[in-house]
Amino acid sequence: MRRWLLIVLVLCTSSCGLTQGLTKSEGLANYHPLLLTATKSKGDILTQEGLDYLREGSFDKFLSSMREALIFYSADGEKTSDIYGYIGNAYLEKNEYDKALDYFNQSLSASKKSRYHQGIVLATVGIANCYKKIGDPDKAIEILAAAPKENNDASSDHPLVALSLGENFAQKGDLSQALAIFNKLLSGIKSYKDDKLKQSVYSSLGTTLLGLNRYEEAIANYQHALDLARKSFNTADVVDLLNNIGFCLVSLKKYDDAAMAFKEGLGLLAVMDLYYPEKQMYANYGLGLLNEEQNRNTQALLYYNTAIRFIEDLRGKLSSTEFRSFFLANKIAAYEHAIDILLTIGGQTLDDSRLNEMFHKAGLSPAELAFFYAESTKARSFLELLSKTKTGTLADRIPKELAEQEKKLLNIIASIQAAGGDQSKSQKELLKKSKRELDELIVKLRKDYPDYASIRYPEPVTAGNIPLRGNEVLLAYKVNPGKTYLWIIEKDKKTSAIEIAVSREELIRRVGEFRGFLENPGSLEAYDPEKGHALGRLLLGEALSRIDPAKNIIITPDGVLNILPFEALTVGKTSNTGQYLGEKYKISYYPSASVMATMRRFKESPKLSNPLFALGDPVYDDSDLRYSPKESGNIALAAADKTPGLNLRSAVIKSGFSLPRLPETRDEVLRIGELFGYKTNNPNIKLDMDATKSELLKSNLGNYRFIHFATHGILSGDIPYILEPALVLTQPGNRNPDDGFLKMSEILELKLNADTVVLSACKTALGKEIAGEGVVGLSRAFMLAGSKSVIVSLWSVESNSTAVLMKSFYSHLMKPGRSKEEALRLAKQELKNQSLISDDLSRGVKIVGRDKKTQASTDHPFFWAPFILIGEWE
Repeated sequence: MRRWLLIVLVLCTSSCGLTQGLTKSEGLANYHPLLLTATKSKGDILTQEGLDYLREGSFDKFLSSMREALIFYSADGEKTSDIYGYIGNAYLEKNEYDKALDYFNQSLSASKKSRYHQGIVLATVGIANCYKKIGDPDKAIEILAAAPKENNDASSDHPLVALSLGENFAQKGDLSQALAIFNKLLSGIKSYKDDKLKQSVYSSLGTTLLGLNRYEEAIANYQHALDLARKSFNTADVVDLLNNIGFCLVSLKKYDDAAMAFKEGLGLLAVMDLYYPEKQMYANYGLGLLNEEQNRNTQALLYYNTAIRFIEDLRGKLSSTEFRSFFLANKIAAYEHAIDILLTIGGQTLDDSRLNEMFHKAGLSPAELAFFYAESTKARSFLELLSKTKTGTLADRIPKELAEQEKKLLNIIASIQAAGGDQSKSQKELLKKSKRELDELIVKLRKDYPDYASIRYPEPVTAGNIPLRGNEVLLAYKVNPGKTYLWIIEKDKKTSAIEIAVSREELIRRVGEFRGFLENPGSLEAYDPEKGHALGRLLLGEALSRIDPAKNIIITPDGVLNILPFEALTVGKTSNTGQYLGEKYKISYYPSASVMATMRRFKESPKLSNPLFALGDPVYDDSDLRYSPKESGNIALAAADKTPGLNLRSAVIKSGFSLPRLPETRDEVLRIGELFGYKTNNPNIKLDMDATKSELLKSNLGNYRFIHFATHGILSGDIPYILEPALVLTQPGNRNPDDGFLKMSEILELKLNADTVVLSACKTALGKEIAGEGVVGLSRAFMLAGSKSVIVSLWSVESNSTAVLMKSFYSHLMKPGRSKEEALRLAKQELKNQSLISDDLSRGVKIVGRDKKTQASTDHPFFWAPFILIGEWE
């Protein structure tokens, strides 16, 4: 596991110094003085001057020179492209990914207009590097695949494209493919005229060898790269390579040499007064790592804490939600190591004044600081997006004088930052002063007006600030590489932490094995209750002995625990005499404690004019008798479009998948409607050809208390051309561009006030798991759209039993005093005691010709356990 940790860290720095390569400007991207032609233009002089400034660390002067050079190059598309590329790479070095991406896109546009082949290659690589640096190699590889080939040879990638592809494959863990690419580049390295390209080949090869545990070979290649970086006086690259060598030396347990490498890089930045937070973060992380391995935990913790400060500073500068979502994925190790140490020293007497000062400043115990770090790795982008949706509720939340002070400071900061590099010395001082005053104001707001501050300036919540009720207990998990931790938090009680002796790898195996028995209808008879009993003892044995069984348990899972239905675990002395956890305890979930705190602090209860919106039994096929093409007239229909990207239903059929009708969903939504007093043909229930996306979007969903979908659910990749989770609505007869799929991105645009959204479909609790975020899918989309809670499924569900469960849920929910959690729990218990004839109508995608399974009894967890409640349980 350490090997993979290091390769992720090092890959982020191995080629960040790679800039433009050899361009028509004769390698100006190398950031050092070069001889230009004898007839240098004013633009050439300004370009060289700017690159000299950048080499010296004067970013503002570099930017000013480059912007002036653009004026002289206004008629030269190739050199304009180069300038935009230089600026993009400079911002990339500063970890300002949004600005870097913008300049690379401008470079690409200029190159395409002037048909500048080399410029197109360089800009494409720059764009890919933005995504690689924030931890999304898949997106980077997708971008690189579109880059033009070398010498119009379809089988030959440009060296820079090949280099970037290799780095991204290595970052994904595909080391064999990366090594093949780098060895091929190495074989032709003597023919490269650009030292920067040579340096990057050596560096990337070193990183791949590190991932293969070939540390000495890795250091040799890094040393070649370091010599070239020193030759070009490229401080940023020198520091990166010193960090890379340091990590290799840590792996070889040459701790003194490793410490020298990390400190040399930090010292170089200090001497030159340069601020590169990502490079400084990795150096401090490396110093923490080597101290921890030598059992110098106090020193290690201080270094990790410094690394975390740099990470938070970097993340705070990102404006792109996409970049923020992936940012922590390859930087999360610093938090995890800090948590390990904090919970190790939690019960010890501290004799180090620096640690005592750190705890005193934070106002937290070691266990509480560890919880804060754990929260810092969960649902961060979700928290920030959620906070943005609540900003409309902030009016009059703080005194007028504080609001005016805040507005003034924010306006000053925004106006000066808008000037970019064109800032005078006095403006820079004013900016620094205004930021300091704003930080002081935020501290005051967090203390005196915490509700306002949590929305305006969202950050992970501390254990003492979670708005728990007296009848609740929070169980917060963090799955680290070597251990798993559980915090027990209750109102007005001291926070406690439990160390669970199971590694991430082992927990993934055990949860996967347990789920395998639950979600596969073909292995119901092989279900072993002991698996659930053993997992229940491991994850909850000690915790349940400490808490009142009458309290509502709110679980914030982590990692693989996001896909575990805790209700299906068993508790008791033996698996034969025990109960399912969901029978004895009241359980609900939240993505993180911070998300829960934000939702509760601004819990709005608008008057809603309609109790229920329900959609079910859509039309999936042209052959369905409910669909009449004649009624469509001459309207251009999606069904008639032969382009796969536009006619997704045709793509589904051609790919061998079918979407069978779910007739029982008709009865499901009609019966639920009856509970709310709805009569036949009520417009709040959409069936048949009315269950379309256009009809859904025309409905004012913000006026409904409950929203219910009974249909097929799909994940990214289940159907060709659907690259995000979605609900399947009526397919035939859609006007372009309606495609019959309600996708996650479209759900985010909805404006809801619902108490609950129920997704009576398959796998609606699943999605893409991102380190530092958790599972990103339909449940979060509906919560961000405004729903207080969602009921979603963890696997493909059987349709008849699901219909019974849902009707029972609403029946219980309609009774006075019943909470959503209790209604769902009682509905599950009723389903367990029934017998149904199953037609194997799965509400997910099924392959044509799959054998049908039948099951008479529904007491198996496969039928009742997949649905969970996320969000507010009341």
